[in-house]
Amino acid sequence: MKFKLIKFIAGLIIFLIVVIAAIFGGKGGGTTENANVPGKILKWRPIVQEYCVKYKCPEYVDFILALMYQEIGETDTLDVMQSSESIGLPPNSIKDPVQSIDIGVKHFKSVLDLGTKKGVDFPTIVQSYNFGSGYIDYVSSNGKKHTKELATSFSAKEAVVNGWISYGDVNYVEHVMSKVDKPVEGVSNINSALDGSKYTELMKVALKYEGQPYVFGGSSPSQGFDCSGIVQYAYGQVGIKLSRTAQNQYDQCTIVPQSEAKVGDLVFFKGTYDCPDLITHIGIYVGDNKMYQSGGNGLGYIDLTKAYYQQHLVGIGRINK
Repeated sequence: MKFKLIKFIAGLIIFLIVVIAAIFGGKGGGTTENANVPGKILKWRPIVQEYCVKYKCPEYVDFILALMYQEIGETDTLDVMQSSESIGLPPNSIKDPVQSIDIGVKHFKSVLDLGTKKGVDFPTIVQSYNFGSGYIDYVSSNGKKHTKELATSFSAKEAVVNGWISYGDVNYVEHVMSKVDKPVEGVSNINSALDGSKYTELMKVALKYEGQPYVFGGSSPSQGFDCSGIVQYAYGQVGIKLSRTAQNQYDQCTIVPQSEAKVGDLVFFKGTYDCPDLITHIGIYVGDNKMYQSGGNGLGYIDLTKAYYQQHLVGIGRINK
């Protein structure tokens, strides 16, 4: 009887752990991918993703979510990226969260581009979202690397210029990056590309069906294949499980710079047909600016430098393993 009671209590504890994990985990709760943020922030992922694509910085989605959490914490402000000041308005002037994200991502991209041009490190760019782009010039003239000392001296200088007691958050970099599970710098190294032997196996599977027609909704040799169908099937044959749709496959990837694309990565496109998802087409990167796909001309290779594909390109994804 005593043994049965212990067994019952142990089972109850396990059940409660599972329930708590279901409530607080996954997309409705704590950590997902690289952004260690709560559900109230994660709900904005699709919108952040859309504007990161618009402003050509899709590899920074998780970083932007971490930045958003630092900006608003547990408050209920509608200016979710605290973007008002970046366009010269008083704090919290923006009352539309989507507008706030649009302006916030655009502002981040502007400091990212300026920082890259000036040759400063990524922490300088992070701090500049809080301090403004003047901090990039300041660091560029003082060694090109962010330090707490430089942040403190810049803050003090700006406080005097503006007649304020203080200026910005000198610990902004540490605060934001504490909400990112893995560093954003070197994002392409978060996941390794397919090794040579696995890529060879992958393409042996995919090339069996070269020349066959595109079949909407097809995901097997007996049905035929659409774009995400051949990707799911081929990867599945080499032991890598992917979701069914191009959008869900995108969500399973970390976006990497095009310059760092490796064979076996995935290539994502938007707006190729009328669909509510951001991602509407996908292919397998095979090197030399080419990919293997199931498209309008059936299964085969295409040249990514062609204008049509460049017009619709979202980015290169490396599968989260």
